[in-house]
Amino acid sequence: MSKWWEHYPWRNIQTNLRQIDMMDIDAKEYVAQLKDLGATVTLLNAAGIIASYDTELDFQPKSEYLQGSSLAEIVEECHKAGIKVFCRTDFSKIRREVYEKHPEWAFRTAKGEIVDYNGDISTCPNGDYQKVYMHKILREVLTKIPFDGVFCNMSGFLVTDYDMNYYGICHCDSCKRMFRERFGEELPETMQPGNPSMMKYMAFKKQCEKEHEERVRATVRDINPQIAVNGLDYIRSESNTDIKRPAWPYSASSNARKDSGPARLRVADNNSVDFIGFQYRHISVSPELMELRQWQNLANSGNVSVYIMGHLGNHKDMSWYEGTKRVFDFHKAHEDLYTSMRSDAKVALVRNSGLEMDKEGQGWVRVLTQSHIPFDEIYVDEMDQPDRLEGKEVLILGNISLMSDEEAARIDAFVEQGGKVIVTASTGMMDENYTPRRGFALKCLGVSVTGRKNGMKSTMFELGEGEERFFPRTASAHYVAPGASMIEIKAREGTQSYFHVIPEHPFGPPERCYFTEVGTMPAVVKAAYGAGESIYIPFAAADFYAKEGYQNSLSFLQDVLFEICGITEIAPELSPMVEINICRTKEEKILQFVNTSGCFANHYVAPLPIYGLEVRIDEWLDESVDNDGELQAKTLNGGTVELERRGSEIWAKLDRLDHYDAIVLSSQK
Repeated sequence: MSKWWEHYPWRNIQTNLRQIDMMDIDAKEYVAQLKDLGATVTLLNAAGIIASYDTELDFQPKSEYLQGSSLAEIVEECHKAGIKVFCRTDFSKIRREVYEKHPEWAFRTAKGEIVDYNGDISTCPNGDYQKVYMHKILREVLTKIPFDGVFCNMSGFLVTDYDMNYYGICHCDSCKRMFRERFGEELPETMQPGNPSMMKYMAFKKQCEKEHEERVRATVRDINPQIAVNGLDYIRSESNTDIKRPAWPYSASSNARKDSGPARLRVADNNSVDFIGFQYRHISVSPELMELRQWQNLANSGNVSVYIMGHLGNHKDMSWYEGTKRVFDFHKAHEDLYTSMRSDAKVALVRNSGLEMDKEGQGWVRVLTQSHIPFDEIYVDEMDQPDRLEGKEVLILGNISLMSDEEAARIDAFVEQGGKVIVTASTGMMDENYTPRRGFALKCLGVSVTGRKNGMKSTMFELGEGEERFFPRTASAHYVAPGASMIEIKAREGTQSYFHVIPEHPFGPPERCYFTEVGTMPAVVKAAYGAGESIYIPFAAADFYAKEGYQNSLSFLQDVLFEICGITEIAPELSPMVEINICRTKEEKILQFVNTSGCFANHYVAPLPIYGLEVRIDEWLDESVDNDGELQAKTLNGGTVELERRGSEIWAKLDRLDHYDAIVLSSQK
């Protein structure tokens, strides 16, 4: 059975309706405003903490403000206009009056205390509220109102409140009992890195969250298989900020890539949140940032999607609207193309956590983007699916500590069959249950572990004599900084090694700032494995680049990518402020360009026009776009393109890039 969301032209606005918005909301006006924006999807607050409909369940308080159009009337008007409507729920909290009747539903600290934020009490996924009663709410709201999809907000174990106060892990009776049954011991009181109990708890948490997701999916599927479920039929994420947590410029690109998957087959709804943080939900971030996020979503197979408080009729700060609507209009004009594209990237960045916490992964996103290497992002536990590595030639595993034996075997098989991997730091040194290994899970690496160094301050690596030809970008710098920690290794026989370690040495006063010892441990080890190759770096080099941002680290990693790994450099003269993405349809290749030159520290302005872009395209052309015949090239957003043959190479030249443009290549037949 086909699903409505398959190849649907998804332009979403999440209108986070407050209780008071239901007092005078008008369904016809609401829909008219959605149509003006060009939205095809919207999301409405419906159930959980407060019911925005006429609930009959005594454990779900009904809003006292239901004087305007009902949710049923709004959904009906949306459907008349061809707009799909998602039901937003939140079961992470209950009102105090509900808690007082059911105290066993609450999250508990190690001291047995609840988390009460303005009368909203945090709940636990292992308590009966989320295990049993939220499913009664889902059945009621999704039966009474014909929603097209459902989103459960803040699912999982919440350990902070809206002020970011940390409360530790949940110690409710259900959690204590379940942990004891599964692991034969008591819950750890505190989360201390390296504590075996903490590692068991991380595995427990992962188990419980998976079980919770499966229960929700089963309930919704039983109600109606045509209701789209977050995490199953589409993936919702957010590009957002908060006070003291400024925007990361590649957030939307990365979210759209990892949510849509390497094949770009999943529906990826990355919401661009307009407000600057929880404390200031009515004030928008810079309009240029909002527009940039939408172009990044579009360029990386994500849906154009925005999130505001209230609705378009009463949201006062509309500074975001003009730029966002520009992208909505562009998507609408080319929606057939953007709902049929698939990635043509040959490189994949492997991940096992969100980039907010994964600085090594964040650094690799920055390095690959600024080096104009088209790439996908893939979770390590998804590589068992047959389409995930299709067309991939290089995998990058940046400090992916957690890895099962099965996952490691799949990566080894990828290399053995001719693929290449770049691996850093402690990748694979812990299994899926957070149990440390003595060495690496990967057999393809040409190194053995001899130890670990932490707290380093002046350790660095020196380029060896005669190695300049392998590291032309790094040669003039001569040294590379690894950061504060590294894995101590020994290269195996038959491998190729580069750089040598200079151990800790004085860095002050200036008179004593010199070293007298150079060790034998390398910074890069390249090893053959079957028909493929592995490249290992014993420190988190991209993490250092993410945090410090210096050319030294970028040059080193670019040499690893282009010289040691052999990736083709397709745009050597192009500004690093341009993102490049290469996709395909059955008969076309699409080169997409996003201009990020408006990003200046934590400030966002309109990007500067970039002139005379040149990109080498011959290695991306195949029988669907015959490189021996006549190529056709056109742009989608106002630029002019020329194709030029330079011997065996074919280059595309774009005259000007403003915010975004795309070159569509096809054969002339």
